[in-house]
Parts: sequence; C-alpha cells; structure tokens
Amino acid sequence: MITVYSGAQSPEALSVIITPGASNLDLAGVTRVDLHLRNTQTNETKTWAATIDEGTRSSAQLTATYPFQQGDVPNAAVFRVMPYLILGTNGTRRCLPFNLQVLE
Repeated sequence: MITVYSGAQSPEALSVIITPGASNLDLAGVTRVDLHLRNTQTNETKTWAATIDEGTRSSAQLTATYPFQQGDVPNAAVFRVMPYLILGTNGTRRCLPFNLQVLE
C-alpha cells in the first residue's frame, strides 16, 4: 500500500516501477501507462495518464510517474490502482493492482 496525504499536488507524485514478471513482456514496446483507480468505498473510478521516465526505461523495467494535480486526492479514501500498459498497436496489458491510501 502506498500512502499520500489529502490535497497532495505536484511536485508530489505517484511513481510506479514496472517489471515484466513472469510474462517476459518487452517493456521497450510500451507507449503509454494509464493508472485506473477505483475508490473502494464509493466505487467512483478515474484514470490518470502517467509519464514514462525514458532515462530509466529498458526492456526489463520502466518507471511511470503521475504528478498529483489539485483535486486528485481531496479526501481520505482508499483507491485500488490497476496500471495498464499500452503497447501501441499490440494492445493493452494489465499489471498487478495495488492500493493507494489517502490520509487526512
């Protein structure tokens, strides 16, 4: 679980390190990373477009970062986060989900 305080804004950010795990997916082919969030209490959903850090990207690892914007995490809540890897014309792959806890 990752924890952030309500009202977080850039330069605070959510960074996720992604590896292929058992899939052996070549991460060099990932063109975009979307973070799909679901509030575990209200079931409200939202999507954040993360930026891929090209300086650390390889076929075996990439870092996706989303800088918090005003209003992204206004209240205490727990979000289930599912990263989606966009592979250009080769489709989409889901990663293992994790929880983002927002504290007051």
